[in-house]
Amino acid sequence: MQLNAGAENDGSFGLLCVAAFREESENGKLNEASDVMEGSLEQDTIACIHDDLMLLIQRCMEEKNSGLGVQLLKHIARSEVEKDPLLRKQLIIMFNSLDDLLEAIKDVSQLCKENVFSWDVIICSSLKLGQSEKVLELYHTMKELAVEPNYNILVAVLKACGNLGSKDMAMTAHMHAVQLGYDSDVFVNAAIIDTYCKFGLFNDARIIFNSMWEQQDVSWNALIIGYCHKGCLQDSLHSLQNMQKEGFCPARSIFWTLLSSCTNSTALELGKQLHANIIGSGFENDMRIYNGLINFYGKCDAIDDACVTFNRGQMQDVVTWNVLLTAHSQKGYFEEVFAIFQAMQNDDCQPDGITFGSLLTAYCNAEDLEKGKQLHSYILALGVGTHSFVGNNLLNMYIKCGTLQDAQTIFDSLPEQDVSSWNMMIKAYLEHELIEKALAALDGMQMCGIQPDHITFLPFVKVCSNILALEHGQHIHASIVKRGFDTQLAIINSLINMYGKCGKLEEAHLLFDKAPEKDILTWNALMTGYVSEGQGLAALRLYLQLEHAGIKPDKGTYFRAIRACTAVSALGLGKRIHEAVKEAGFSTEMSIINALVDMYAKCGSLKDAHRVFQESSNKDVVTWSSLISGYAEQSDYDTAVELFQEMQEEGVKPDGIAFLSLLAACAHKGLVIKGLFWLRQMRDHYEITEELQHYDCIVDLLGCRGLFDEAEDLLETIPFQYNVVGWLSLLGSCKTYTNLKVAKRCFDIINGVDTDHTTSYVLLSSVYTKAGMYREAEELEISRRDKELWKKTGQAYIEVDNHIHCFSADDETHPQTAGIHSKLELLNLQAKQQGLLNDGVYLDTIPPVVQQDLFCRHSEKLATVFGLMTVPRDAPIRVAKNLRICTDCHQAIKIISKIEHRDILVKDIDCIHIFSNGSCSCGDRHYQSNSCTNAH
Repeated sequence: MQLNAGAENDGSFGLLCVAAFREESENGKLNEASDVMEGSLEQDTIACIHDDLMLLIQRCMEEKNSGLGVQLLKHIARSEVEKDPLLRKQLIIMFNSLDDLLEAIKDVSQLCKENVFSWDVIICSSLKLGQSEKVLELYHTMKELAVEPNYNILVAVLKACGNLGSKDMAMTAHMHAVQLGYDSDVFVNAAIIDTYCKFGLFNDARIIFNSMWEQQDVSWNALIIGYCHKGCLQDSLHSLQNMQKEGFCPARSIFWTLLSSCTNSTALELGKQLHANIIGSGFENDMRIYNGLINFYGKCDAIDDACVTFNRGQMQDVVTWNVLLTAHSQKGYFEEVFAIFQAMQNDDCQPDGITFGSLLTAYCNAEDLEKGKQLHSYILALGVGTHSFVGNNLLNMYIKCGTLQDAQTIFDSLPEQDVSSWNMMIKAYLEHELIEKALAALDGMQMCGIQPDHITFLPFVKVCSNILALEHGQHIHASIVKRGFDTQLAIINSLINMYGKCGKLEEAHLLFDKAPEKDILTWNALMTGYVSEGQGLAALRLYLQLEHAGIKPDKGTYFRAIRACTAVSALGLGKRIHEAVKEAGFSTEMSIINALVDMYAKCGSLKDAHRVFQESSNKDVVTWSSLISGYAEQSDYDTAVELFQEMQEEGVKPDGIAFLSLLAACAHKGLVIKGLFWLRQMRDHYEITEELQHYDCIVDLLGCRGLFDEAEDLLETIPFQYNVVGWLSLLGSCKTYTNLKVAKRCFDIINGVDTDHTTSYVLLSSVYTKAGMYREAEELEISRRDKELWKKTGQAYIEVDNHIHCFSADDETHPQTAGIHSKLELLNLQAKQQGLLNDGVYLDTIPPVVQQDLFCRHSEKLATVFGLMTVPRDAPIRVAKNLRICTDCHQAIKIISKIEHRDILVKDIDCIHIFSNGSCSCGDRHYQSNSCTNAH
């Protein structure tokens, strides 16, 4: 369209521009229409083209034309149309519709200049787009340009501060509002109240509310919702009641928000008060609130109240039925679920995907598989099985019922497989330990154009943890890093757990240190790794670090800390943790009770173990077994049997663990006949299937009594393959009896299964040494070192004044090393002077190079001597050793107990040795000199 240039000076030019704009825009030529407008917008024509601007904005959105959107903003910024609220609203909608419009504006400050309307539109649009950081950035630019914000901008800035947790910035914006006189604006005040409530500054929010010249609905709503979002439901309800007393009528959304916050049984009474208020306000028949009430009662476990509310309703829609179904399904009332579904059909209410989701959830176990299949048929008949939500619920049902083949059929038949479908299928493969198939599925989903999320990788890491598949775990870790999921807290926690369980504690600790954030599960994961690897001291250091950081432990933290105390016999710290458990309210938790009984028993304090045992009103088989095990470890067979019988009198049926404790008691006393009796009783009378550890206990018992033929027969006939532990136990017994023939056979069998088993080399070398075959022992040691089979470092621990001291062989790192060594030399001299070195000591077990000084500097000796120097004489010395105490140390500590007249408890991996007046409670098991008839 051509404009008449002669009309430029008369009043009709603006109208001609409008006509040109209309023609070009109606023909779809948006850029041409914009060009017409470029030089034609005059104040006297703005009102005329309002509808055309709205039309042009609409066309912009339809054609996704961000370039034209920027031009429109330029035109409007130079005009007076910014006073039109409808135009502002439409522009904000345009920003939300055109994803790249904000990025297309190269220089906001140049575009907007001093036009507050333009700043208003862009800032409020940024907030709606969820770009709170951008809002604050633009606000700073406005302040630098000395452009005064309007109330819309201040409200947006305050909301952005609340979203980002920027308390200081919110206070600055508040002061700015006061300076500009907006502190009397009801919407600005409402935004300030809402923001302060988000920060938990309820007193400040209340002061602002009370200082308002006149409260209005919006300010009351802000205060009520602010309390609600921070979990202060009582204050929220109280404010609602005050609002109604002041004559204000709360919006329906207030009741919905409050109901949504009452989601557990602790909020039940408050929810009931709210229900009464809803009835009084006349909103009970509002469908959304009515459904919210049923949902509230369901989540608070008040199923009867949910049903009463449901029945009081004048009409129910599909949402109402679904809420009732979900409430019953989540509580496990599956029979009622089906009855509700039938009633729903009788009411002619058409079920939807949510309905079937609740029903399928109810049948997610093998016992209800047939019902689940019937429901599947019904879904197919209705033709809703093609919906992705329903299809994924069907897939989930078959997976949880354990029918992988049916799950695969559903998965393959899905018209569209989304990331949830793939995640469920991958998890199913992993649960069946089909790792290779799961990895193939991971590749398959990406080939289909679906990128994995962090949920995809969590089951991979979990399974690798469970089956100790380190190599697969490292591969998955690399994939996680590649996709940027290594900052996800759930992923970090799972990886730490995996590396810890696989014995890679350095990698686990590195992940822990690098974690951008940590929750209590992060700490627990690393503690689990240390406890699992027998590094109780490291676990306790982590626990103390957690305490020092002011992080609140959970039940799992305390459980691991108690286990760590057990590993290092930290009785004092264990008692302190016990007190913390009581204060935290976990002292009645069964897992904690069992851990405490076990800890006290293994620290040699059976008195404390009994006290915890007696104080517990609820004891399970683990509780009894822990106490029985405590007496077994102290070689008190009679008391262990008494407790075993008492357990049954109390109605607690023994399990395999209880019998293992009983068999250990027999082994510690060398009671072969009784051990075999209890093994038969377990199988024949109690119908408990023997496990490998039960047989290994019998092998240990037979080996300690020199019954090598019987032990070998047992190992060769039991229905278990690759029993390295049993053969190692028998190899260890060969040293006591210097049985070279059996020792070599054990060594060959072990290395036939595991060619790099370090312990077998160490044990056979000790047998050679005992037999005086020092050259053979040295050759074996050279072979071990050539293969880089390193021995586990022996460490001993002793707790003094709530501090745990760690020692290793020939340790010179302790601050009191000089005093410890001097004391050890003095004890050696005293033993020689008193003639104790030849009292029951068999010098043929010691190489000639150390026969002249029996008191070598092994870890348990150093810890014991340190205890002599620091532990009061009226208290026993408690030492923990991470390996079995050696012959030399066992004999030496017997002598020390006699010289010093001290009771010394040494807990090793075999039992608790109580040394007193030159004897040991173990009866010198494993430390005898008897020779077997078939020794050579």
